[in-house]
Amino acid sequence: MKYTNPDIESSFQKNNLGQTLYDFVLEKKPKKIVEWGTLYGYSTVAMAMALDELGEGHITAYDLFEDYPYKHSTMERTQSNIDRYGVSKYITLKHGNFDDWIKDPEPFDLLHVDISNHGDTITRLYAGVKDRVAAGATVLFEGGAPGERDEIPWMIKYNFPKITDSGVPYRVIDARFPSISIITT
Repeated sequence: MKYTNPDIESSFQKNNLGQTLYDFVLEKKPKKIVEWGTLYGYSTVAMAMALDELGEGHITAYDLFEDYPYKHSTMERTQSNIDRYGVSKYITLKHGNFDDWIKDPEPFDLLHVDISNHGDTITRLYAGVKDRVAAGATVLFEGGAPGERDEIPWMIKYNFPKITDSGVPYRVIDARFPSISIITT
């Protein structure tokens, strides 16, 4: 399946960051992708389109769904979006809590994290996966570009630490809002 910008609500949709995820999956050819924070399924679908083109691989996509007190989707709505793009065979949706998972992460080739990220989130993420990154796994996360992303209203309202001040080694691979970054060693 060739890539098309998924018509699914997401902060990634406006700037077509799905293309970045799609191209990244085509380049790296991960067999096991884990995603945290699937929301309505935009990034999940974009990565699954690449898996479909490759003909192999699987995504386990976690979210809190209705248990998240802020903007959230239902598992049924997210599954409906996935089904609409014909990539269901590449995706398993699961309900889960990132803070529990990061204590003993399951194996992955590629991890994508988009869970209302802020500096503390990325610090916890790095602490939990740095050994896997050193062993060759890849971790992408939403945010990291200096400026606009660290200044969004909910970051300021709740006085969350900036991702750019986290001290985690990373580089931005797509600076378009809200940006995508990769953890480095």
